[in-house]
Amino acid sequence: MMENLYKELRSFFANNIDLNDLYDSEAIIWIDWREYDEDVVRYFNDMMAEPIDIEIVGNGKPYGDDIVLQKGDKELQIPYGDEQDRDMTIKYFNDFVKPDYEVRWFIESLGNDTLGFTVLSGSEWAKLDDEFGADTVRYYFEPIDFESDMFNLDMDEVSTLLELRENNR
Repeated sequence: MMENLYKELRSFFANNIDLNDLYDSEAIIWIDWREYDEDVVRYFNDMMAEPIDIEIVGNGKPYGDDIVLQKGDKELQIPYGDEQDRDMTIKYFNDFVKPDYEVRWFIESLGNDTLGFTVLSGSEWAKLDDEFGADTVRYYFEPIDFESDMFNLDMDEVSTLLELRENNR
């Protein structure tokens, strides 16, 4: 599976497939803002050759159960605070799986209720950067860090970002 995802993205950057093909390809996971957080984690996990362990833990909070990520002796309970939040789930998952894997935001989906993401190994992202240029790769696939807002952007922020993207084409 992983190998195919890399090939799909590489085909896109090499202009062998167009944006519409990429939209419809397996390389993009579409996540609706109403999605359950544990499902979001499972979608990403399904894209990885070495998925991590996920445990769902009751906490008595109104938003429901917490998510604990595990790999080897590394463990992280996503620190939600008062409510579960798609952005927080994605940011902490991404941080947890790096540097082996990296989740990136398919920025073409900016401004929609459903956003696209993809997961490649760290070395595959590096290969794409080397071959096509980090700026080009990043134009379509935005790296995610703890400052990233994705689902939590308001309409003004979305408009500003769309304008910036238009000017950077």
